[in-house]
Amino acid sequence: MPQIILECSNNVIEKDSKSLLLQIHHILTENLPTELRSCKSRVIRHHDFVLGDGNEDNAFVHLSIGVMKGRSHELLSAVASTIMTALKDAFSLSLTKLNLQITLAIQDLPAVYEKYSSPIH
Repeated sequence: MPQIILECSNNVIEKDSKSLLLQIHHILTENLPTELRSCKSRVIRHHDFVLGDGNEDNAFVHLSIGVMKGRSHELLSAVASTIMTALKDAFSLSLTKLNLQITLAIQDLPAVYEKYSSPIH
């Protein structure tokens, strides 16, 4: 169910996001009523981007998470805080070498959202 999209500027130093995404999957399954196999993540690296004054050392990481409706604001805020800590740890080198901005948004999925999964083999 959670739809996780990690976007970043191509100048971000850290290139392997798999362990971060798996960590986010576990944070979500431990804190939300969701199954691990329902977490879907992907990474989009932006080669063409401009931040602020266009300085080549400006960089960004943005994480969008779509979840089913019904979670309280307090729960989602706590989850966001935990995930932000993971993001800061995962991009620690870029935080020290670049003008990196890390942002995170958790929002409800649309009212009409359908899912079909093949049986577990």
